[in-house]
Amino acid sequence: MAKTKRRTIITAGRLVYGVVYTAAFPRDEGQQRAAKLKASSAARQRLNLKHSWQKLEVVLAANFSFSDLFLTLTYDDEHHPPSTRESSKIIKKFLTQLRAERRKHDDDLKYIYVTESKHGDGRIHHHVVINGTGADYELIRALWVYGSGIDIQPINSYGYEELARYVTKEARETGSPNGARTWVPSKGLIHPKAESDWVDDNLTLVAPPGAIILEAEAPTINSFGSYTYIKYLLPEVRKRVTRPPAKSKKKKDAFFSDLEHTISFEKG
Repeated sequence: MAKTKRRTIITAGRLVYGVVYTAAFPRDEGQQRAAKLKASSAARQRLNLKHSWQKLEVVLAANFSFSDLFLTLTYDDEHHPPSTRESSKIIKKFLTQLRAERRKHDDDLKYIYVTESKHGDGRIHHHVVINGTGADYELIRALWVYGSGIDIQPINSYGYEELARYVTKEARETGSPNGARTWVPSKGLIHPKAESDWVDDNLTLVAPPGAIILEAEAPTINSFGSYTYIKYLLPEVRKRVTRPPAKSKKKKDAFFSDLEHTISFEKG
């Protein structure tokens, strides 16, 4: 089977973009070459991710699960900073403190944050995405001492694309360059992975069983080439819960003996 098609897959955590298109070759001429270039150009446009929200979407998907957290942190009148530069010092201090507290329990901190001040009532506030540990709510509320306006939601309240669009909305509305990065990431975040290979001409681009299809284009076919596109979420891999090893009878007896001693002591 001839292999004249290229397949490109971008994988970012559970999020996958895929295209398959007929490639143009140096020997192609005239109408044949033009038709193939049209297919490959459409594929490149799909995977170009030129907008700021698209770049953020794949970074979010590569580094955060739907159970991780999206925070909105606001200031009260007493603590409202005079400028976004000053607010940058505050949010960095908050994240440094959060990381230090997590390290006490051998937990890491990954984050992406955006500072906004130009919409609504013009008050400075921060949108922050962090990885969750299961013990975050009270700690965040204890560390954010600059106001009681704290909203904490799991990422699945939005989804990656909607969250990325929401977090980058102010930059678009105020005329920042379309593809400019408008968020601040923590160090060491994972980059999306792109893979490309030659495939058989009859290959069909499909999502695996259990995947959630977000976007799909039926194959676009012309006289000399074709192009198809798909975007989907891979099935969620649930963590296997392992039970602790059973205690021996001797250990069980010791445990209940200690428990009885404790109860007797408390009664006494």
